[in-house]
Amino acid sequence: MRRYFSDWKELIYNLAFFLNGLLIFLLLFESRFSVPFWMQSVGRMHPLVLHFPLVVLILYSLWVVIIEKPDSTRWNAELGESLLIIGTFTAAVAAFSGFVLSKEDGYESDTLQWHKWLGVAISLTSLIWYASRKYLAPWKLSSKAVAGVFLVLLFVGGHLGGNLTHGEDFLMSPLGPSVDETPKVAFEEAKVYDNLVRPVLEQKCLSCHNEEKSKGNLQMQTQALLTKGGKGGVLWDTTKADLGLLIGRLHLPLDDKKHMPPRGKVQLTEEELVLLAAWVKSGPRFDQLVSSLSPQNPVYTYAQNVLGGDRTEEQYDFSAADPDEIKKLNTTYRLIKPLSAGSPALYVNFYNRANFKSEEIAGLIPLKDQIVSMDLSKMPVKDEDLKTLAGFPELRKVILNFTDITGATLNELKNLSKLRELSLSGTGVKMAQVKSLEGIKSLKRVYIWNTGLSTDELATLKKGQKITFETGFRSDTLILPLNPPIIVTEKQLITKDETVSMKHQINGTVIRYTLDGSEPDSVQSLIYDKPIAITKNVDLKARAFRTGWYGSKGVDKYFFKAGYPIDSVRLITPVDSRYKGKGAESLSDGKVGDTERVSGTWLGYVENDFQSYLFFNKPVKASNVTFSMLRSIGSSIFPPTRLEVWGGPNEKSLKLLKVITPEVPTKDMPGAVNLVYEASFEPQELSCIKLVAKPLGKLPAWHGGKGQKAWVFIDEAIVN
Repeated sequence: MRRYFSDWKELIYNLAFFLNGLLIFLLLFESRFSVPFWMQSVGRMHPLVLHFPLVVLILYSLWVVIIEKPDSTRWNAELGESLLIIGTFTAAVAAFSGFVLSKEDGYESDTLQWHKWLGVAISLTSLIWYASRKYLAPWKLSSKAVAGVFLVLLFVGGHLGGNLTHGEDFLMSPLGPSVDETPKVAFEEAKVYDNLVRPVLEQKCLSCHNEEKSKGNLQMQTQALLTKGGKGGVLWDTTKADLGLLIGRLHLPLDDKKHMPPRGKVQLTEEELVLLAAWVKSGPRFDQLVSSLSPQNPVYTYAQNVLGGDRTEEQYDFSAADPDEIKKLNTTYRLIKPLSAGSPALYVNFYNRANFKSEEIAGLIPLKDQIVSMDLSKMPVKDEDLKTLAGFPELRKVILNFTDITGATLNELKNLSKLRELSLSGTGVKMAQVKSLEGIKSLKRVYIWNTGLSTDELATLKKGQKITFETGFRSDTLILPLNPPIIVTEKQLITKDETVSMKHQINGTVIRYTLDGSEPDSVQSLIYDKPIAITKNVDLKARAFRTGWYGSKGVDKYFFKAGYPIDSVRLITPVDSRYKGKGAESLSDGKVGDTERVSGTWLGYVENDFQSYLFFNKPVKASNVTFSMLRSIGSSIFPPTRLEVWGGPNEKSLKLLKVITPEVPTKDMPGAVNLVYEASFEPQELSCIKLVAKPLGKLPAWHGGKGQKAWVFIDEAIVN
């Protein structure tokens, strides 16, 4: 036994023989074999170990090829034998780990099968070569033939492995120009997807998501496959705060196992991340021209850097605004920035529909001589607000997509003598009002897709010579989806005399809704025909339907029945300084439902339980307390593990009224979602209520921050 273990080459040969035998056995019964979780790390060692046998076996084979005679001083039999046995053993390890890795999701192509069998062939051939080394002296022709065949196996197997990992023709592509090399395109002809987005996806994503290797059953080589998505669903959802899977996973921490591209792969640059997010946020569209974008659009800026072009910025005859004035007027929901570095021209973007007021536009008057572009998309802009917009004489571009305007006051914009571009998509404008825009001499382009104008009306507009009307793609044989209805009522805390209103821009559209959180359908759900009275907490979901159209996506909003006025609030445990909202006032200010953790409305707790007193100067007959909370798994904001409601005549005489124990999420859920917990109890007279919410002590094992403490976020408590 001692002599057996003293011969290390014999020991390694036996180990290699065993691994090859095990590998052949597993291949014969491959359909019945599933990789246990503890063995997955063995498979993922494959990229680490495969290079060593490749180098060693190539070196040995080349050495055999060049040796020409038995007494050559360039041949060292002992070293050659050592190289071959080391290569044989490591080839067996690489083949076995590769087989285990191939059983993971996303590896199902013909290339994989060829690569797997060639890997096994290399391992077996090297084992047989070592066993037959006494009969295959390196200077013999038969030995050189074996070495030549072996080199072919090594190069072809390595090439196929490179294709799986890095894409088609990875090994050979440097030897000559690619037949698919994208020709340079003029800036004016460049498309956002074809010339900007697709090259990024091909360089950073396609190696793991192609017909040869489709991680998560996702392929990206065509528009259809990209739109289809993968095992996790579609790649984008513009209704979500993180814009869906594609953008959400790009922004996960690098150490998170779901971060894309995976750690070790070339990561996207900041500019590429901004490009993809802006593309998804705007649609995404596959036919959009770069030249149709505004110069302040981040996609346009990216295109200038990537595509170049001799485009010169417009020269402005006004001076720059006071930087302090710009800083003062910038808010959380209103962004003011220069068009480009050193430019006196400014553009303004508005965010957060719930916080928008008409005064937000009028407040920009101090900068009226510098603002050249204003984006008010999806804001509740009314017809009367256009008169305010007309007070900005330098405006070249105005975007009013999906606002509440009807077009009744479009003639106010005639005062904008420099207006060149106007976007009215998704609004309720009528044909006569759109035609009146021809009176604006400077206007060159108007966007009016999805406005409800008929096909004939749109055709009439496109015949005009003065203004280019962009109407989007339409076809009599194509059924298009409706836009979702608009929930007009912004506030979510509804008093006894208030109602909830909805609308849709396209006439003849039927809005159907539910109040119990179920999905509305086109047959049985309630039809909206008048404002909805709110008598209790409800989860309003609505969809739009119309003959000849697909039903819209749903809209969802939670409305709370306003409760008793809370006279005072006192926080028992200190709130975290990073998320302190308005302090105790946050629990009774009437603002609920914001999904932005940095909006300044949330109270965040991580080190302490949330504990607070609610006081009433006069006793109230209460039977329900509603908690408005937040769940954002990616930001480690989880539901509490326990909610408690205590009540009594004062803070020293309280009894436990209700306990709620929410479930811990069992998997990673993308996006931020408002949570509502209702604690009901027997009606009773109360002057003091104590609320308690306990954070999760340790994040689950599937979470990127596993073992750390979870956050609890709360922004309102309602007593009924």
